Amino acid sequence: MNFEFILKSALTLSLLYTLFFFFLRKETFHRFNRVCLLFTLVASLLLPFVHITTSHPTAVNQAVAASTTYITTLPAIVVTAESKAPLFTWSNVLTGIYWTGLCIMLLYLILQIIQTYQLIKGGLRHTDQNGNTVILKDEVKSPFSIFHYIVMSVEDYENQRHNILTHEQEHIRMGHSYDLLLLQVVKILQWFNPFVWLMENDLKAIHEYQADEAVINQGIDAKQYQQLLVVKAVGNRLQPFANNLRRGSLKKRIIMMYQKKSNRWLMLKAVAILPVTCFAIYAFATPESKVVEKLRTQVAAVEQSIKNVEAPVVEETVEEPVVVEEQTTEPEMEIVADETPEPVAAPNDSIIDRPEKNAKFKGGDEAMYRHISETVKYPEIAKECEVQGRIRVSFVVEKDGTVSDVKIASNKTSAKEEVRDAEGEDPNVIVVARAQKEGDTQYLTRAEYNTACKALEEEAKRVVLTTSGKWEPGENNGQKVRCRFQMPLVFRLN
Repeated sequence: MNFEFILKSALTLSLLYTLFFFFLRKETFHRFNRVCLLFTLVASLLLPFVHITTSHPTAVNQAVAASTTYITTLPAIVVTAESKAPLFTWSNVLTGIYWTGLCIMLLYLILQIIQTYQLIKGGLRHTDQNGNTVILKDEVKSPFSIFHYIVMSVEDYENQRHNILTHEQEHIRMGHSYDLLLLQVVKILQWFNPFVWLMENDLKAIHEYQADEAVINQGIDAKQYQQLLVVKAVGNRLQPFANNLRRGSLKKRIIMMYQKKSNRWLMLKAVAILPVTCFAIYAFATPESKVVEKLRTQVAAVEQSIKNVEAPVVEETVEEPVVVEEQTTEPEMEIVADETPEPVAAPNDSIIDRPEKNAKFKGGDEAMYRHISETVKYPEIAKECEVQGRIRVSFVVEKDGTVSDVKIASNKTSAKEEVRDAEGEDPNVIVVARAQKEGDTQYLTRAEYNTACKALEEEAKRVVLTTSGKWEPGENNGQKVRCRFQMPLVFRLN
């Protein structure tokens, strides 16, 4: 699961609900308040997916943009032959806690659904004038409705039929069960967020205010109806998206019945939601085209000195997948080339080195690191020959998300120790010391060394090929295009 999405979603909900809490919660705009809370729920699910391009052009950007050819270089992947991933990390602990809470919430919801199903099955049934199914069961202490079902006891049906049906029919007419169903989805995902629990109470209270208002507007005596609420204040605890006559603070509901209607101009307070929404969109924006270069010399020589910054590093063992770790270095100077001249239109089959929207791995960088860590293996021949180093693989992401033109862009591998074979037939041949024990030096032949290097190259290409079909293609001028990437793989011995 993308935990970045979960955190962004929780922050969006918290910000928007805070505005509601301070500006609108005590007003009598029940319908409007309901819309605001539903907007908050939907926004918390959708805003984290909003992608916009942000740019911060600098003088250096403009100096190099016209002369630099961009090829997207992915973060380096470090493959270690013997190191083992730590079993205990805070990332693993927090992930375990989150999934445990989510599973508990999901199990609780399932159990309550089963409980409610037991209540609505069987019993005496008939259809009311609105087409809703009314179920009469003596074991039901407090009437409730869920979707198009209304459940109550035979006694309530005989004595308080009109009041109860009017109340529950309003819940059904307004679709309150669907509100609560959406709320449960968000609450399961954000079970750790206290604001979603507070929102649940407010949304359910608004539902009851709306239903109470409908009953009073029918001409039913308010005091008689309030007595009914008091009598039904104790009853079944129902599943989350059922609407219960007793639900909500009884005192607040009675006060709300007599409260003077709020001035409609006070709705303008909801305008505060707009800047917060815009802030969330900007804060959570994911730049579609962002290239980070490293400047190693003076700006005057920048054309010759820009290199890709190697940022996140994935460490992986041969036996077990490894945890993704962020490794950062302090560059002399970083240039964020977010905005360059418009890409030149290219033929349909040309490779666009810097499209408007670059290709990306499905699920994001975290998913790519995880896939590679579970796939890459340190070749046995390379381990035996103690060969290590960096291999850079070049490949093209096609318009359908597949990978093609996989080739080695560079190979900077070597053995741990290199010496000249002074006793060999050819003193000019460089051979590699494999091991030295008690003065006995074992040598690695050039053929063995080349075989080990070739094995590393083949493994690097194989790993890249396993990502085929797992990419979202790039786009330029609204059309899908081919994009070239380079992936550095660092094979390291301990």
